[in-house]
Amino acid sequence: MNRRGWFLAIGLTLMGFVIGAIVFGTFRQTPGHIPPLKVVGDVDQVIKLTDPKQLGKLHDVSYDGRRYQAIQLTDIITAAQPIAAPEQIYLVGHDGFTSSFPAKGLEKSYITVTAQNGWEAINLNHPVNSNAKMLKEIVIVSDGSSPHFGLTIINPEKELMRITPGRLYTRTLLQYPYAEGQATVENQGKTYATSVYTQRKVFRLADLTPVTDGEMMLVMGANGEHRFLENRGYFELKDKYVNYLDLDERSQLAEVKGVVVNPPAASIMDTYYDARHYLENGDKVLVVVLDGLTYSRYTNAMEKGQMPFLKNAGLAVKAVGVYPLENNVWLAAMITGTAPEENGVISEKAQDLKVPSLFAVAEQLQKRALLLQSGPKLLNTEIEAQLIDSKNVSKTADEEFYAITLDKLEQGYDLLIVRFQDIAVGSKSNDDKAESPRASINATDKYLQEIVNRWPGKVIITGTPGNATQEFTVDTMFVPYLCLK
Repeated sequence: MNRRGWFLAIGLTLMGFVIGAIVFGTFRQTPGHIPPLKVVGDVDQVIKLTDPKQLGKLHDVSYDGRRYQAIQLTDIITAAQPIAAPEQIYLVGHDGFTSSFPAKGLEKSYITVTAQNGWEAINLNHPVNSNAKMLKEIVIVSDGSSPHFGLTIINPEKELMRITPGRLYTRTLLQYPYAEGQATVENQGKTYATSVYTQRKVFRLADLTPVTDGEMMLVMGANGEHRFLENRGYFELKDKYVNYLDLDERSQLAEVKGVVVNPPAASIMDTYYDARHYLENGDKVLVVVLDGLTYSRYTNAMEKGQMPFLKNAGLAVKAVGVYPLENNVWLAAMITGTAPEENGVISEKAQDLKVPSLFAVAEQLQKRALLLQSGPKLLNTEIEAQLIDSKNVSKTADEEFYAITLDKLEQGYDLLIVRFQDIAVGSKSNDDKAESPRASINATDKYLQEIVNRWPGKVIITGTPGNATQEFTVDTMFVPYLCLK
């Protein structure tokens, strides 16, 4: 081949490489290994994307002279099921580069994956710096309209802070090397050790609200955890949750719902210990549980003269409750003296106790005991509860229940636990037959006066939030606690 032929061959070869590179770059966008992309923040479902086709339909998108197969960003947001209206979107890269834009006007916003840039954003209507590359997270931040989602910090007097996981992602957090463990091996008479760490996004309570290191706090988790701790550890932001890391104990509490700073000494679980003490001393014990009588409602009633008997009987202390806020969860904590995590009743549907209750104590002491309540059965205990179903339309549930309670007072029980509901019903019902909160409170006070005066032993009176809301607030977490006689 002559020199001209050689040059022609070389030119054609180079042209082929150029054309191949163009075709490859235009149409082959998917790498062999796709690093995961997580969707986190204020969402019900944390999504881990490993395949562009994972959510279904892909869109043909042209941008900067290239064609892509991409997922519409709104499809990703919808799949994650935001817990409230999305307000802001954050795209976080592996190198820390983050772009942010409002969660509106996303009709031409896409996420694709390429061999060169991994997961990357294509925002046709936004500035070019919104097109972040090598993405590792999409953070959805809500407008905060869902009160049941996130972390709430309170003290016995007021709310200190309420924040969602999504909004925590927008704050400056510490990357903490959390020690997961250590391994050692012997080799030729020498010991070699290796420590393993994971990077955790952490913050201290003082980063959110003015608190002092070493102050006592009560940390409550979604699964009934109830831990009294010193304010020395870290809280961890993980996906859609906030966890608590105890660095000294090398333990963690997952899915923290709320923190009570400097909690009161009294607890609804004192019911068990006080009643047990009275029974062991030979006293008869009556426990009255008033659904809906929170501490704020109690003090308001005292100020307005709506409960004259209770006001004259003595001042109630402020007692902290448990989480979750369901009636059966609170009743289980009262009669066992243990937190939901320990007694096994951690949801509205749970009824079986994992620990002995006051009724087991009464049985051991050969005492007669009765659990009397209106409405459906809440718990399975060592004795069968007597349920009162009001059938008299001319009376409220508690009117009928009160009459039956008076009868039981005369039947020789050593331990009697009764639960009234009208305060809770009156505070949330629009039913014409339901009494207003004020009327319910006043009527309950009259019931208490007659019941307490007739009972020949000790009386414990306390309350519950009395509703199905799971909002962790000052109003729901504290109730009055009063021992009489």
